[in-house]
Amino acid sequence: MGLVEMTVEIVYNNLCVIIITYNRFGAGFYSGRKETVLILVIDGNSILNRAFYGIRLLTTKQGLPINGVFGFLQILNSLQDQVHPDGIVVAFDLPDKTFRHTLYTEYKAGRKGMPEELAVQLPLTKEVLEAMGCTLLTCPGWEADDILGTVARKAAEAGEDCVIATGDRDSLQLVSPRTKVRLAYTKMGRPESTLFDMDKFYEEYKTTPDHLVDLKALMGDSSDNIPGVPGIGEKTAVDLISRFGSLDGVYENLSSSDIKAGVRAKLEAGREMAYLSRELATIRCDAPIEVDFEAIKAKQMDRQALRALFIKLEFFKFMSKYGLEKVEA
Repeated sequence: MGLVEMTVEIVYNNLCVIIITYNRFGAGFYSGRKETVLILVIDGNSILNRAFYGIRLLTTKQGLPINGVFGFLQILNSLQDQVHPDGIVVAFDLPDKTFRHTLYTEYKAGRKGMPEELAVQLPLTKEVLEAMGCTLLTCPGWEADDILGTVARKAAEAGEDCVIATGDRDSLQLVSPRTKVRLAYTKMGRPESTLFDMDKFYEEYKTTPDHLVDLKALMGDSSDNIPGVPGIGEKTAVDLISRFGSLDGVYENLSSSDIKAGVRAKLEAGREMAYLSRELATIRCDAPIEVDFEAIKAKQMDRQALRALFIKLEFFKFMSKYGLEKVEA
């Protein structure tokens, strides 16, 4: 973060006690220790979907739908206040099929297409994010999840921390000592979010993040049409993984008296599907993408472009928030 103004600043051994920060993402107070770079990595499609369905349909005077873009910006502003990132990456899916469809042709079968009111907002959202100084990443043949995983891995290797923002629980498998996941969800009709670190994950799942895919391998995932083992539900899957540690551990102990005969029969019949499901559920961290953290941190807001977009979208309050009223066209 670049410091522009300060009231009190005490810096000793990289310890900042009180500072006022201002960077391309906005201004605000931050206090405490900031020892490492922190990258915010956003699941673009997931957050845009939540924004679109979480706000009633809004349009400009010309009839252009804007509720998804508006909601995305609200969520992004909230994340910036919570995380104080040094740089922002937003990953998006591409419409083409991925390597997972090659593994299993029924992968994500049955999903409805994007409604037109949302589809027209996808390019607008990307334009706004680019103008704000975010780095947008896509990768043909790979999913946004794999981009999240790859960025997280590369950040850890570079000694940098990251926070992943998503509404997809699959990303919880990426939680590590250097990667936290802020999971968005709806509770009693209200938007909520929980920050998952290693301790929070264990508290909820009674296992480690790398074994989330073992649970999915057994119980499947209807949202992605991952089959799992027929007849094995979440309760049984959690019990098996907590007892035997992993999918491999379950099958290595298939003859154990701790496994009921009926469950054993289902596991034996579904072995091949279990291992296919684990492969489908595993977020890959080796997507062929270039990630330049120095460039991500250095990217600046294009104030003229952002002002023009906000005028087009009639986001006048956002213009005021970002101080764009007097920017020359």
